[in-house]
Formats: sequence, structure tokens, C-alpha cells
Amino acid sequence: MTYASACLSEDKFRHLLRTVELARPDGEIYANQQGKLQETLALSEHLAIMLRKISRRRSATLLDCACGKGYVAFVLNYLTVHREPRLTHFIGVDRNPQLIQKCKKTQRMLGLDNMSFHTSSIIEFAPVMKPDIVYCLHACDTATDEAIVKGILLNSRFIAAVPCCQQEVSRRIKAHPLKSVSQFATLKERLGSLVTDTLRTLVLAAAGYKVDVFEFVSSKVTPKNLMLRAERIWPENPDALKQYRQLRNMFNVEPMIEDYLPWLRSEQ
Repeated sequence: MTYASACLSEDKFRHLLRTVELARPDGEIYANQQGKLQETLALSEHLAIMLRKISRRRSATLLDCACGKGYVAFVLNYLTVHREPRLTHFIGVDRNPQLIQKCKKTQRMLGLDNMSFHTSSIIEFAPVMKPDIVYCLHACDTATDEAIVKGILLNSRFIAAVPCCQQEVSRRIKAHPLKSVSQFATLKERLGSLVTDTLRTLVLAAAGYKVDVFEFVSSKVTPKNLMLRAERIWPENPDALKQYRQLRNMFNVEPMIEDYLPWLRSEQ
């Protein structure tokens, strides 16, 4: 049993799950939310590990990009308060004002004063506090890129991204050495996802992050189970930048992420 899933037996945690509407009034998890809960617990576990590397002498700040209903923020908040007490502040941002209002209502119902939620695009949001951890769970398409960029621009120590529906590069792929693969729509989509996530890892590495890529939860829970976990540990990496440009040029794409990080483009 994992650290996070152990909470399922706790009455206070069951109350939280009922409040965020992952569980019925009797405390049982909704059948159609089982996967979402497993994703949330798994990501929270990894974020908790990152938090342990941050000094307890000060409050740690986490930025939840495309936060939706705030499942991860609320669950991780519980873990940090009740399981290994430390000071934290959670910031949630999402374009959808209805979802943000839902988060604020949940926050009031749970009586939490270490959280704030904002209606905004990720890239335009300017947090008052510098985040130690920037993360996103299934931020659709280029919203994942915005989360990565925001973490880099804010010099966040940790960035964790679980991508979803990467369509941008798939749409832009042109003539390239693997043309025989991309002639089939399904294979082109998978190739596009592979290239997209590889480019993202190289962007993070070029910005000075050590990057790990792994399946954070079983594919039976969700096929979109790849996590990019990054920790800033060194200065910019010219070799990774070179690899990024080589891969981008190989597939003749101009990823939107370059609009936010113009140093990714080759020198003119």
C-alpha cells in the first residue's frame, strides 16, 4: 500500500473525497471516478516526494496548472497537513471560470486557508509567490507546454507534467525520415506524441533540469500515463539544446513552445 492510498481508511480523508465529489455521501468511491482517484493519488505521491526535498524551515508553494476541480491540490494538501505536517501553499489556475468557482467552493467547505484559485491561461498567470513545484495532470495539448514554460520562466525547482492529447506536433509534422510511419493516422498520432514528449524533455534539459520519464500509474488506469519529472540541478545545457534543434528540424516542426522560449530557436 502506498503512502497516499493508506489515507483511504481515514475518516477525514473520506470526508475530503465526498466534498470534492470523488466519493458518494456514504464514503464509497464513485465507480466512474476510480481511475481519476488512482491518478490523483499516484501523482500526489510523487509530488510529496519532491516536497520532502524542500526545506521545512519555510513554506513550500505549488502551482497546479489547468487544475480543473483541484483534485490533486486538495488531496496533496491533506497529505502535507495530516500525514507529514509542513507549511504549504497551493495555487490553482484554470481557464474555466466555472471550475475555479467550484474549487473555491470546495476550499470554503473544507476550511482551507492555504489555497488560492485563479481564472487565467497558464502562460498569462503571474503568481504572487514563486512556486517550488509546478505541475499539471492531463493539461490538454499545448497547455502542458505552457505549464513547462511557466515552471522554467519562474525558475521552479521541480516541474512535473502528465501530458494529454498531444495534437500540435502531429498536425505540423511534414517531410521527415519516418514518412512511412506517419502515412497511417493512428501511427502518426503516436509518433507525434513520442516526438512531442521527447522535445519537451530536451527543452527541460536545455533549461538545466534533470529529467525522468516513466509511467506513473498503470496503463489499465489510463493510457495517458507518462510522467515527465524534472528537477533543476545545473545551468543551461547546450548539448540538450542542440539535440532539441536536431529533432525539431528532422521533423520540420515549429513547436509553439518556442514562442514562449525564443532561445530555443537557432541563432539567426
